[in-house]
Amino acid sequence: MGDYPPRTVRLGPGAEFDRIRAAIASGGELPAAVRVGPGDDAAVIEGGWVLSTDLCVEDVHFRRSWLSDREIGYRAAVTALSDLAAMAATPLGLLASIAVPDSEGVDLDAVQAGVAEAGRAHGASILGGDLSRSPGPLVLDIVVLGRTSWPVLRNGAEAGDEIWVTGRLGASAAAVHAWRQGDEPSPEAREAFARPMPRISEACCLVEQEWVDALMDISDGLSGDVGHMAAASGVKVVLQAGWVPISDAALVALGAEGALEAALHGGEDYELLFVTDPGVVDVDLFAKRFGLDLTCVGHVLEGEGVWIDHGDGEPRPLERAGFDHFGSVDR
Repeated sequence: MGDYPPRTVRLGPGAEFDRIRAAIASGGELPAAVRVGPGDDAAVIEGGWVLSTDLCVEDVHFRRSWLSDREIGYRAAVTALSDLAAMAATPLGLLASIAVPDSEGVDLDAVQAGVAEAGRAHGASILGGDLSRSPGPLVLDIVVLGRTSWPVLRNGAEAGDEIWVTGRLGASAAAVHAWRQGDEPSPEAREAFARPMPRISEACCLVEQEWVDALMDISDGLSGDVGHMAAASGVKVVLQAGWVPISDAALVALGAEGALEAALHGGEDYELLFVTDPGVVDVDLFAKRFGLDLTCVGHVLEGEGVWIDHGDGEPRPLERAGFDHFGSVDR
């Protein structure tokens, strides 16, 4: 891998990320073996080892009335594995720590089976973990381990670059909207929430084809995550509202305006967000290999922040910025 000196990566705005910045500031100097420290989707250790951890908490990230216990375990594992995709790393293993509520009703075997299923599907063996009783909700903490010869960070965007995404956005948020209204989401929306796909092979392809200068996954919404990329790179991003690829499930459930809001701010799509030079992406090659859309959604300019153009040629600051655990209501 290349020469990655110890460093942290700048984060975008938000109360949650203010707390993370404070934690980073109190953490002290990084060891020499740490090539990429806090602030990106994962840490990178000398030798190309990539590490990340992800929490899934009942009534924050999911509700047990929405999913089966096996789906809860599967979803927790694949959302953590998506952090490896965000670094273009190949999964090798995971550790699963689970706190099970005292109240009856959770099938721990099913939760663990879901975690194992996700690991098998994406090449990650179960390496260990921990079990505990919980006086409160069901909690899963998944640590993932991967490796890459060249991790792609968030901070490579430069003025003149294009912003691209894989797939279509908003279906997961449409499912959450339906459940909150007391309705059952469409099968497509439910699948997007319950069984998201970490775009691991797709991320590796982007690197192999030399199409990517900065990379992350979309977990907190396009607006929030592109804000982190803009902050990390010290640039301004202008999104084109009419270019954002929106899932059919979101359009049917929420209408055009609501579906755009879900795509921009809803989060939990786990598609890839990347920056590249103009004219290098081969959309047809990617679609033939993966059966998945690639869409340019905006441009990088000198300046700062995230802006949006609704088609009138006058970009405006995009005020709202994705999901924030300490700045908005729980999912």
